Amino acid sequence: YMRRIFCKTQMPQEIPENLAADIRVQVLLSSYNGEKYIAEQIESIQRQQGVKAELLIRDDGSADRTLEIIQDYAENNSNICYYKGRNIGVQHSFFDLMAHADRTADYYAFADQDDVWLPDKLQRAVSLLQGCADADRPLLYAGGLIYADEMLQHLKLVVHKRRKEASFGNALIENICTGCTEVFNGKLLEMAAAHRPQCEILHDWWMYLTASCFGQVLYDQAAYIYYRQHDKNVVGMSGCRAGRWMRRLHHRSDLRGIVSRQTKDFCRAYRNLGSSRALACEVLSYKKSWRHRIGILFEKRIYRQDWIDDLIYRVLFLLGFL
Repeated sequence: YMRRIFCKTQMPQEIPENLAADIRVQVLLSSYNGEKYIAEQIESIQRQQGVKAELLIRDDGSADRTLEIIQDYAENNSNICYYKGRNIGVQHSFFDLMAHADRTADYYAFADQDDVWLPDKLQRAVSLLQGCADADRPLLYAGGLIYADEMLQHLKLVVHKRRKEASFGNALIENICTGCTEVFNGKLLEMAAAHRPQCEILHDWWMYLTASCFGQVLYDQAAYIYYRQHDKNVVGMSGCRAGRWMRRLHHRSDLRGIVSRQTKDFCRAYRNLGSSRALACEVLSYKKSWRHRIGILFEKRIYRQDWIDDLIYRVLFLLGFL
């Protein structure tokens, strides 16, 4: 089943053969009652090629055999460390992992407990990140997903087709960077760990906002991860437009005002947004008058990747829902 699927519209670039194998990537994994799948995920991380993968696991108060499985791997593998915490939820657990990350690593990556990675997932991300001219800026890599069922069958490639570029204007109203695909540099880790959100925004969206505002986002049209979907997913996704909108309608009460809350929190956390502040202020003030609503309705720098999604969100801006 470990066959690779790529986007039909863009084949992956060659991974440089001279990529240094001693590049250290610390993988941050939050576990919770994951006894059924976590061993398979750890094994796939251990099989990573071309880089030196190190694994830091935080258990979020599991009540099953998850911690026993992790302990067994840590005792037999020097590159695996773990610690146990109280149950604080996936968002706070990943931010706690960032606070405990080894600051001497070259790059960092998020991992979910129930996925399976292809052997060159980290190598691919690092090769693109190393190609960035300004490594002192916060850098974020993200890519596509191969949706799969519990048995890793019925595979379907899903990527955010880059009709438009990854940008701060996009990040304000849409997250195209799924956490389990994200790989990032130390600068982004430091910024996100030091400026934590107070609202209930997931770690991956916060990383996209931060990197797009202050640095660079690299979105890869290729996919290097089997994204397992099952009834125990803490955060699941749908691979089709209809499924995504059914999910949003089901959670519509949680979505009301989400853009305004997240933007306000981002401005609180990062007081100096530089040239991006004007765009954030447009979102924060759009409910003040119909003139402001109409203004943001035609704001081309704020957009979603899919044109139908984009149209619907502009209507929601007009209605003051966001």
